[in-house]
Amino acid sequence: MRTQRFVALALLAGVILAPSAHAQRGKSAAPTKPLRTGLESIERQVQEFTLANGLKFLVVERHQAPVFSFFTVVNSGSSNDAVGTTGIAHMMEHMAFKGTTIVGTTDYAKEAPLLVAEERAWEALIDERRKGPRADAKKLAALEAAFADAQKAANATVVANEATQVIERAGGVGINAFTANDITAYFYSLPSNRIELWSAMHAATFIDPVFREFYKERDVVIEERRMRIESSPIGRLFYEFITTAFNAHPYGFGGIGHASDLRTFSRTEGEEFFRTNYVAKNMTVVLVGDVKLAEVKRLAEQYFAPLSDAPAPGPLDTVEPEQIGERRVTIEDKAQPAIMVGWHIPAASDPSYPAFKAAADILGGGAWSRLQKSLVKERKIATVAQAFTGFPGERYPNLFGLFMFPATGTEPQALEQAAYGVLDQAMSTEPITQAELDGYKVRVRAAKIAAVDDNASLAGELAQAQSLYGDWREFFRETERVLSLTPEQLTTALKGAVTKKNRIVAMMVPPPAQAPAAEGGR
Repeated sequence: MRTQRFVALALLAGVILAPSAHAQRGKSAAPTKPLRTGLESIERQVQEFTLANGLKFLVVERHQAPVFSFFTVVNSGSSNDAVGTTGIAHMMEHMAFKGTTIVGTTDYAKEAPLLVAEERAWEALIDERRKGPRADAKKLAALEAAFADAQKAANATVVANEATQVIERAGGVGINAFTANDITAYFYSLPSNRIELWSAMHAATFIDPVFREFYKERDVVIEERRMRIESSPIGRLFYEFITTAFNAHPYGFGGIGHASDLRTFSRTEGEEFFRTNYVAKNMTVVLVGDVKLAEVKRLAEQYFAPLSDAPAPGPLDTVEPEQIGERRVTIEDKAQPAIMVGWHIPAASDPSYPAFKAAADILGGGAWSRLQKSLVKERKIATVAQAFTGFPGERYPNLFGLFMFPATGTEPQALEQAAYGVLDQAMSTEPITQAELDGYKVRVRAAKIAAVDDNASLAGELAQAQSLYGDWREFFRETERVLSLTPEQLTTALKGAVTKKNRIVAMMVPPPAQAPAAEGGR
């Protein structure tokens, strides 16, 4: 369920959590499904091994169709960016599709020194730009021209998209990736007789990468940011919401990176991030489908063993301070009014977190929810009224929140207050009932069964559980935690978090009407 929730929120906000612009679209994952079976049976089918370098593999054998899906998680994402290089984790995702010393170039021996020259040209240019008003205009123009020439020379040997084309010619489908705050993920599906090709290609992505076309691709990311934030009203609302919610923690960077950082970081800094984070102990690879454990292990030892065995980066030490007063930001825009409200809650590893997830579903998870029934169906003052958790991530304390569009004729402030009324009822006069909670429990189990019934979905869920909790079994344990919930636990969780001083509000409202200009004297 985490994958679907992250992507849904990303699409809502129009920001980086959605699949990247360079990734493949218009193709579905493997079109076959295994025989439906129980969750307990699936758990027993998961096999695992770890290479000497620390790279963990999970394997689920399913031989109903000659295909397999994989999902690789790097246990680092946008929250691992640093001040000055925000957006660098996302750049690494883009670079993973640029090839190696063998794939993606006509002559790497010729290309290598040209890449060095390009980097030196960039360093000289950015050093001069950083002088600001003191920069020498003539020197700056000359350096810009030199960098453009160096880029052109370095790109002359590039075979564009060759790595992706190799996979597609082998029958690969659903080639894609995403960068979230907590992780970076890579996934697609292939015919099972191409597993050695997959092993060679995928391992080389992390062992022998060449960050060619770095600055060209960075321009793509800058344009992506412009489209998803600067040119998108909802993107701007999201950005103001998230940067207002987090003052200290890197969740407040906003995922895609600050515009100034995107224009200044270098390939050298990208390579440093890669060497630190793309290490065996910081990654998990999951394969589900028509594969055999013995063969996967043999190929893993053959192709993935050279991956760096350096220590994995530790967890972030920065802790978001307790919020001591409501924070509000208002954007005046001619776009459709919208409201985002959030309250700080604990990380997914906290025992209270399942109660927040359940409350979000019951209050604003779908047609059955209280917000939908009250504000959309009955009172007709909203067109959208949703609740969420796990935003912008789940590894660290995050947000329980609401996203709403007021109906035509409804003031955003009036909808905001009406939503608080629904939440207040759930915490006092009309607490969440056992029947509502039982409905949530049924939905969770149904979603789990749907996830394990599809090769690609199961691979993604297991990989993300391993990354988030350090144990893939937690994907199955989540059902047990949900089944043990009581209505009282949901009420307790809400009362502890949903307070005014813990609240963040971002609102998009129409600009004030302009008074007609007074007529001039005659």
